[in-house]
Amino acid sequence: MAKPKHDYSGEAFLKKIEELAKKGYTDKEIAYEVELTQTYFSDLKRESDVISEALARGRAKINNIVRQRFLAVALGGLKVKTITKQKSKFSDMMTDQGLGDMIVHETETELAPNLSALGTWLFNHDEEWRKQTIDGKKLDITSDGKEINANPLVFVSANELSEDQLQGLIKAQIGEDNINADSSNDTSS
Repeated sequence: MAKPKHDYSGEAFLKKIEELAKKGYTDKEIAYEVELTQTYFSDLKRESDVISEALARGRAKINNIVRQRFLAVALGGLKVKTITKQKSKFSDMMTDQGLGDMIVHETETELAPNLSALGTWLFNHDEEWRKQTIDGKKLDITSDGKEINANPLVFVSANELSEDQLQGLIKAQIGEDNINADSSNDTSS
């Protein structure tokens, strides 16, 4: 058997994959960086808890940083500094007076709260908010959100109903007149 490229339980190898995971690398990219195939790296990860733990430690660190930044942007109030440098048309005169040949404009603004980010944060971290959001939305792909014949749509599995119950629901959904018209069209053909 060939000698492995790395000591897969060695401190140097584990430190390297933890650092790569902390930089946001995917498993495929990490495998490439340590000169292994993606399949072999996957097998190693499955067989070795220390490799999985090293990846988890690295990703936990970057996730924490990203989570903090996401929340900071969501809440707003971050200061953003913009520096604009512009060459002056009077640069010769300004240079002679020791002022330099650039005009610098510096502005500082405060970011407003990001409502989309706030909603995402609440959806993922506040159970009550998530429940209200999910309950407040109706899934109705058949009528583009409109009611048919003033009757709301009912979604059930057909095998949960008797034939009479199924026919009753169909009549309620599309109207009894439409059923009779459809059945008379079917017999004429």
